[in-house]
Amino acid sequence: MRKYEHVQFLDLNGNGLETEVVVLKEERNGDKYFIKTDTLDEIDLDRLRGILAKRDAHFYPLWDLMSQTMLKNGMNALVYFNQLVKVKTAAGPIVRPGNPRGNVITIEGPKGAGQVTGRN
Repeated sequence: MRKYEHVQFLDLNGNGLETEVVVLKEERNGDKYFIKTDTLDEIDLDRLRGILAKRDAHFYPLWDLMSQTMLKNGMNALVYFNQLVKVKTAAGPIVRPGNPRGNVITIEGPKGAGQVTGRN
């Protein structure tokens, strides 16, 4: 993808290999909301290029631009692309937006969920 304001190369897995992504939002704590460009087909890449190529795109976060863009298929761009958004946390792990980060989730449920503490 040609050079656009919101396109970055990030080391997503901590292995020194950078992956091209579009960054929707950067939080103050260092978290980055992104979409990997290699997961997009040519139609979606064209849709994204149309948003990124807007004259004033460099003034706004990508999530804001997407929220104000209606795609030719009748869907809002932010709603359409939301399914592909991931978050690279400042600590390193990649999570889905809105996922809690404090609990370790296992097949049995949250860590320690089966244990009884205190009096019965």
